[in-house]
Amino acid sequence: MPPWGPPPREVPFVGGFVGGGRTGAAAAPSPSKGNTGEPGAFPLGDGGGGRSVPVVAPCLPLVRRAGLRAAARNFLASPLSFHAALALVAAGARGETQRELLGFLGSSDSESLHELHSAPATSLLGVLRGLPQTSFACGVWVDRGRALVPEFTDTAVSRYAAVAEAADFVSEPEAARRRVNAFVGEATRGLIADVLPPRSVDSSTVLVLANALYFKGAWARPFDPRMTYAAPFHVPGGGTVRAPFMTTIQFKEQLVAVFPGFKALKLPYSDGGAPEAALFYMLLLLPDGEALEIGDLYDRAVSTPGFIGEHTPVEEVPVGRFMVPKFKFTFEFEASKDMRDLGVTRAFRGGDFSGMVAGGDGLFISGVYHKATIEVDELGTVAAAATAVVVQLCARARPPPVDFVADRPFLFAIVEERSGVVLFLGHVVDPLAE
Repeated sequence: MPPWGPPPREVPFVGGFVGGGRTGAAAAPSPSKGNTGEPGAFPLGDGGGGRSVPVVAPCLPLVRRAGLRAAARNFLASPLSFHAALALVAAGARGETQRELLGFLGSSDSESLHELHSAPATSLLGVLRGLPQTSFACGVWVDRGRALVPEFTDTAVSRYAAVAEAADFVSEPEAARRRVNAFVGEATRGLIADVLPPRSVDSSTVLVLANALYFKGAWARPFDPRMTYAAPFHVPGGGTVRAPFMTTIQFKEQLVAVFPGFKALKLPYSDGGAPEAALFYMLLLLPDGEALEIGDLYDRAVSTPGFIGEHTPVEEVPVGRFMVPKFKFTFEFEASKDMRDLGVTRAFRGGDFSGMVAGGDGLFISGVYHKATIEVDELGTVAAAATAVVVQLCARARPPPVDFVADRPFLFAIVEERSGVVLFLGHVVDPLAE
């Protein structure tokens, strides 16, 4: 029997959806375009038309908690990957289990589930699958003794272009774990090979949902590698390391803004030949280390709606010293405790997932695993992230020249311009630490 079971009605699958096979991606609606006109230190906009788009950072409170806990280390996570995984879980949950998940994702009731699946973050996933510099892949692995609910399969296929496969968790859980990891590894071009750690699945596992996000962006204005040089970077605790810094003399003006306690730098990526589909940029927020620190920026990003959008520069200003470090690192963590602390409890202690799998009442989430990696150099950025959920049985005006010298810990984000969706969010405390 195929993993989704015999449908009691006609289910509108896209492409061939068979056990172990792949399905075609459904066409996703275009990302929504906002216009808030929120105040900032400089005039705001989309970098071209002068419009302001509210930045969408789903699951930002979760990422903030993990980031603060890792304050002494380099940190990276993908709010978008978390959103995609948990929105799909919410689609298969029922009752109070679903209400808690929807509340966590920023929705209030089950009637907003359709809005959640049509939100800018979800819509962007379909766009990412069609761009040369990005990709998004999603998979569902269900124990061969269970059957997915057809409505859940429909959502997984139409909204997330998910692949469904049967797995023998009872007899061969390690082989099933390796299969999920291989799927993620292929989708991330080998950058993430083991999102599910050893012993994360066992014979009681019923279902695994996983997704993989890949991004490779070239700077619209590449740095000249010949100008990269070593200079001190101030790490927490008062020490320094000699890190490689990128700079440029070709462009005397940069998208820099000065705010009380910190500076902001916007580094646009090339449009990849598809400017109408999506535009991406990296935002660096550099606290002065006195009035503000990284933790304060995380707090403001969560507590102030539109904070990232409000503090994204839109005007080029003359710059003096201009230094941005190269960095490369990987970060991984398990998010169950953070989600429980943020109010999601039923899903972890015997929830109702009867909308996902036959006999799904009484299942629970045993782990939410996340891993992300990034490399920033003179040519651009390569980044990837993966999230896996394991379900088991119960048991302003132009200023004078300013310096932007990122020689101390800073916050960064990779954002899609038109939708305002945050793909990656993290911080750097030591550019040499991988």
